[in-house]
Amino acid sequence: MTDPRVLEQLRQEREAFDQAKVQGANWFLLRLSMGYAAIVIMMGVAGACGYILLNPSGYSANMVTIAATALLVDLVSLAASVFKLVLQHNNAAKLKPFTVVRDLGTGRRR
Repeated sequence: MTDPRVLEQLRQEREAFDQAKVQGANWFLLRLSMGYAAIVIMMGVAGACGYILLNPSGYSANMVTIAATALLVDLVSLAASVFKLVLQHNNAAKLKPFTVVRDLGTGRRR
């Protein structure tokens, strides 16, 4: 017969693992949706700046300079974001087993 304390510990460890798995999935979904939103915003800024830069006759020189600067900052921030989020290792918590292997005869850890 199995000790009730061992069964309760196993149940709690299973719950902790399942909770960590759900939280990991939620963080992934949040990062993914924020990435898509950032792409849409950056495309909007780049489109507006590109239109101003390609049709400078309708705008003042000051406005064209601001558009060029905004486009440059937009592209540099995109490159930095891709490097930080994609190319570097993910610092999110890795899933690992919670179960501690115990010798059922003595109750000591192995």
